[in-house]
Amino acid sequence: IFGSGNDQWVCPNDRQLALRAKLQTGWSVHTYQTEKQRRKQHLSPAEVEAILQVIQRAERLDVLEQQRIGRLVERLETMRRNVMGNGLSQCLLCGEVLGFLGSSSVFCKDCRKKVCTKCGIEASPGQKRPLWLCKICSEQRELFYFTIYRVEPSVFL
Repeated sequence: IFGSGNDQWVCPNDRQLALRAKLQTGWSVHTYQTEKQRRKQHLSPAEVEAILQVIQRAERLDVLEQQRIGRLVERLETMRRNVMGNGLSQCLLCGEVLGFLGSSSVFCKDCRKKVCTKCGIEASPGQKRPLWLCKICSEQRELFYFTIYRVEPSVFL
């Protein structure tokens, strides 16, 4: 997202660029067509309007998605700032004492720190040796997989 306030705009993807080139509405791409070929591909005003509506809707969805990702990033940063333990004798997140006299603990597979079972997330339930993640690493995976692959993180576990 570029700009601020009401003047925000999103860089269009290749499909949107090709449509804009066909509509001659800016941000066009070079198509290597002759003028005669371009005249044959003339769109009706209704088609132009329908395509523009689709592009505008896609741009609005892109803005909403960028805002959602921004909220996820902010939430992750807040969790990192608010850690209370050392990840060895205390739960990394809540600071609760771990071990014989304290809560049971699990190791986070990604950061290799100890967390209590309340602050850990079992990422592969039902297996002989379950995979545990702390909430920070779980959120980080979710953010990575959603922004890069647009799929659920469990697909890659």
